[in-house]
Amino acid sequence: MKLPKIVTCLLTISAITAGAATQVVPSERVVGLLNGERPLVIAHRGYSMAAPENTLPAFRLGLLAHADLVELDYFHTRDGIPVVMHDTTLDRTTNAREVFGGERIPVESKTMEDLRKLEAGSWFDPLFKGVTVPTLAESLDLIQPASVTLVERKRGDARTLVELLRKKEMIHDVVVQAFDWSFLADCHELAPGIVLGALGPPRRADGSRYPVDERFLNEAFLDRIEAAGAKVVGWNRQVTAESVAEAQRRGLKVWVYTINELEETLRFLNMGVDGIISDNPAMVWKALTLHQVGGQ
Repeated sequence: MKLPKIVTCLLTISAITAGAATQVVPSERVVGLLNGERPLVIAHRGYSMAAPENTLPAFRLGLLAHADLVELDYFHTRDGIPVVMHDTTLDRTTNAREVFGGERIPVESKTMEDLRKLEAGSWFDPLFKGVTVPTLAESLDLIQPASVTLVERKRGDARTLVELLRKKEMIHDVVVQAFDWSFLADCHELAPGIVLGALGPPRRADGSRYPVDERFLNEAFLDRIEAAGAKVVGWNRQVTAESVAEAQRRGLKVWVYTINELEETLRFLNMGVDGIISDNPAMVWKALTLHQVGGQ
């Protein structure tokens, strides 16, 4: 049956609108964090010095430590479900060798049903025996009511993440980061206004690493970060007071990772960074107190 022209027109408009990017307005909570008066305390893979990384117990302890943000990493399973894991393979933080046999089994080679069979806690301490590998959705449900999730994409397409965050009505209330700046650009295109963090130093276009002395945060990197739509720079120890100041002049925030030593933390606080990503958020709180006292 041939549809009337007006119906065909409305269906076409509906299809176009459904695929169009929708502006994201960050929540007051996220805006408040980004514009706060003190550097942020960010729990790396949860409170991963006290519990097995990237698990619900680590996230709970991160919340108990009052971390401003709780960071996690995710991949996609073979059946396309975002699952929380840092490594490309399952060996280090699960009993995959025992369950599946073999070594260096890629996360993306298993379905979520497969991963439910794994135990992900006893490698860290027998106290955590029975802990399982969580999905990204489960982790967001735990973290978001009390903190802000810093979602690090390891692999996976932008649309799957954006659709998940929209479905859970959390897209305005998280920060998404990645070393792959083209992925950030894709997120920015799909959801303009989503708060993005560009991790660095990145790799070259051919996948090779920059020489060590070229990995410092600099104006060329900052140009590319701005072009990707990011508002946060997540960098390793290769930052300087000058590069931090230049990023901030452009309206960007600088968070450094992964800082677990008190003296190192104080050194970066003295540079004026906007956030410290650490396995030990309690230590960062101590450093902030010492820094504040020292600055009086």
